[in-house]
Amino acid sequence: MSNIEKVRAFIGHWNAGDMEAMYAMCAEGVVWHNVPMEPFTGKPAMREAVAGFMANVEACEWETHHIAENGGAVLTERTDAFRLKDGRRAAIRVMGTFEFDADGLIAAWRDYFDMGEFQRAFAGG
Repeated sequence: MSNIEKVRAFIGHWNAGDMEAMYAMCAEGVVWHNVPMEPFTGKPAMREAVAGFMANVEACEWETHHIAENGGAVLTERTDAFRLKDGRRAAIRVMGTFEFDADGLIAAWRDYFDMGEFQRAFAGG
């Protein structure tokens, strides 16, 4: 599986709600950084962060507009949409970078987005 195929599968697991399959694609020491916020290091920290974030999310509907590989890193331009449990839909524009370790697992995942857009989307404004 190429690195681009791995990222497509990773995003597919988010959209399918299969978090265990998503975690299986990550290295034990994965660093997940939503760049306007502090990073999470390691699978346990990532699991805790995802659980907290997903508490009010019914489903993910992430759309990849562009994807490319450069020097082993995969770059994505996406719209990450979320169906919330209260019936609302929130969406943000995201640029993501995925880096892989020697075993082909995701070692670093950085998403860059506008925090104001994020706050407005999730506040319903």
